Amino acid sequence: MYEAVDIINSIKRRIYGDILTSNNVAGALRKWRNIFKVSQVELARVMGVSSSVVSEYENDPNKSPGTRFLRRYVESLIEIDMRRGGKIISMLNNIDIEYTGLKAILRIKDFTKQIPVKKFIKVLDADVLTGSEYVDKTYLYGYTVIDGIAAILSMSGESYYRIFGRTTERALIFINISTGRSPMVAVRVYPLKPRMVVLHGPKKVDNLAIRIAEREHVILALSRYKNTEDLLKILVDEIDNKYS
Repeated sequence: MYEAVDIINSIKRRIYGDILTSNNVAGALRKWRNIFKVSQVELARVMGVSSSVVSEYENDPNKSPGTRFLRRYVESLIEIDMRRGGKIISMLNNIDIEYTGLKAILRIKDFTKQIPVKKFIKVLDADVLTGSEYVDKTYLYGYTVIDGIAAILSMSGESYYRIFGRTTERALIFINISTGRSPMVAVRVYPLKPRMVVLHGPKKVDNLAIRIAEREHVILALSRYKNTEDLLKILVDEIDNKYS
């Protein structure tokens, strides 16, 4: 029983932290409600507020909810899922277990300090393809390096969620890819969205990949590093050692 309580509390903290650290709190609220597959009406009923209140906080980026509202929002999502059998809670718990064992994940890091996207782009010697308007005001709390070929061969739908570590406020760095289309199609299909995607390898990025990034409001960049070893080394030297 205590283990189950610990799991639920851990997931609550994870969701709460993800919302608080998001550059778009309204969008983060919508994202988590959609992950739990709960309507605004049902959530509002459990929270004890009107659906218009939930809608206002989910759609107005200038309206900041207080900690009491956020806590009740997250607790209500958990409560509803528990009534349904806890399927989403189970999925989120599995994401936290042995995600580093996936062959496609070469490196995954989470940080307590925020990393300016502008700094991240400079470190990776990257060109911004889309989302330049978000660069100066966006921060990251982690990154994941993914082998594109291994991901295609071995990753299931559930495995995809594991690449986000503790937060979606991160960069997904895809290596061993030819055009960037497959990674961006995955970003389009699944409800969890990274803040940024960095492609390493393609000489030319597929137009569909660029259009998807624009539609999903994801910063898309192309790293100019010639080999993976140099890219991983610079991440350790300039990001891990300074933001851990």
